[in-house]
Amino acid sequence: MADMKTCPFCREEIPSRAIKCRYCESMVDEVNPDKGKADSQTVPAAEKREKQADVPQQGKYYKPASGSKDKGKKSILVPILIVLAVVLFVGAGGAGYWFFFQGNGAAVPESVSEEDVIGSWGAVNDGNSLYFQFLPNEMVNVAVPQEGYWFRTQYRVVESDEASHLELYHRGLSEWERTAELSFVESDQLRMEDQWDGIVFSLQRIPDSQFRDEINELRFER
Repeated sequence: MADMKTCPFCREEIPSRAIKCRYCESMVDEVNPDKGKADSQTVPAAEKREKQADVPQQGKYYKPASGSKDKGKKSILVPILIVLAVVLFVGAGGAGYWFFFQGNGAAVPESVSEEDVIGSWGAVNDGNSLYFQFLPNEMVNVAVPQEGYWFRTQYRVVESDEASHLELYHRGLSEWERTAELSFVESDQLRMEDQWDGIVFSLQRIPDSQFRDEINELRFER
């Protein structure tokens, strides 16, 4: 069996003729093998382990434990995210209150423009049905099935700070009449309150073909 010696750096057994440790790659050609063995025999094992841990070994590279910096970053990032979430939540709640509530909690009607109403709409309330077909040229076809007729006239939507109003041109009187107050319920649903009788209709957007089917059985009045 070949003569062995102890590497003074890593304490591994290597051939006595070796000039470089194959384990820690430290140069051992100038180190007295006998001295290394004597040290290993006289120095307590606990002390040897402590020294070995304290002194960096030749040929090895050391780097800080991974995750230490990331942990610091995460500890800072978490409270920042919490603060942002709270700010967004409070901001969204305030915006919702501003746009949807006013005074004692009454809903604020959303403004309706002429572009919003273009198309066909239908509504039924307590047996009273009503149909509108708003055209891009500011003309509107209005069908009143319970009266058995439909007519065509000009329309306009007048917006104000309080509400939006539908006005129809009364040809017999040669003037505009404020017919109803309009507000959105949903994107395809309008709330229309009649200005004269106070009847509230919920207008639902319908296909143009359905409006044509409704007026086919009605007489046309100029």
